[in-house]
Formats: sequence, structure tokens, C-alpha cells
Amino acid sequence: MSRAFALVDRAVELLVAAIFAAMCVIGLLQVFNRFVLNASLSWSEEAQIFGHIWIVFLAIPIGYQRGAQIHVDAIRRKFPRGFGAAFDLMVEVLWAAFAVALAYLCYRVSLVAALQESPGLEIPMSYPYYGMVVGGIYLLLIGLRRTYAWCAEHMMRTTP
Repeated sequence: MSRAFALVDRAVELLVAAIFAAMCVIGLLQVFNRFVLNASLSWSEEAQIFGHIWIVFLAIPIGYQRGAQIHVDAIRRKFPRGFGAAFDLMVEVLWAAFAVALAYLCYRVSLVAALQESPGLEIPMSYPYYGMVVGGIYLLLIGLRRTYAWCAEHMMRTTP
């Protein structure tokens, strides 16, 4: 099971890298067209904005998985050890709740946005929102894995 999760994690990281590379190429192409060919691309800025949305909402779970999220450890240290463990579990549950809300609400918005077409790329405006939905689902997957790992670690400590 952990091998499957590792493959999913690696695939998401490669997707983020591919989107970033595509954004760089599109930016260079736009600069070349504007200053060398004297003809701007009508779709390049929009493509980069949509790519940025996808990168941000896929990078949030990647950062969370690696423990790169901002947290205030000073609050946790003021309480006894047992409460600190409960506080950590509460943080994991809150991340999972945020992931569910993000995925659900962005999906609802994408249903409405599908009725509109982007002016430059001429694609449904729901496509950028799908990045938020996919990011929310991936964040939930990571949150559930971290919660399970937390429970497994703390259950092993309490059982003889």
C-alpha cells in the first residue's frame, strides 16, 4: 500500500514540475513573440494563470506531507505531553476537514464556471477550478495517511 502511495506522490510532484516547465516555456515563447516577431500571443498569460492555480493547489498537499506547513509550536509546548498529542491529532483532523471543504466547494463552483468559456484559451472556466478539486482530494488523502500514521504510532505506545 505504501508503494502505491509513493507512486501517487511522485506522480503529483512530476505533474507540478511539468506544469511549471510548461509555464516557463509559454513565458519564453510570449517574450520571443512580443519582442522578436512583434506579435503577442493572446492566450499565454491566461495559460500561465491557470497553470499557477494548479501548481498552488497541488503544492499545498506536497508541503503538508513534508511537514512544511506553518504551525505555532509555542502553544503546544505550554500543555502537558498528553494534550500535545491530542493537539497534534486535532491539527490533522482540521487539515482533513479543510481538504473536504476545499474539494467540495470548489467542485460546486466548477459546476457554475463550466457555463463560461475563457477568452484566451477558449476552454471551460471549470478547468482551473478542477486544480483546486484535485488538490483538495489529494490533501485529504495525505491527511488521512498522516492521521492513520499518528494513530498507529500512539496506539503502539499505549499497548503493552
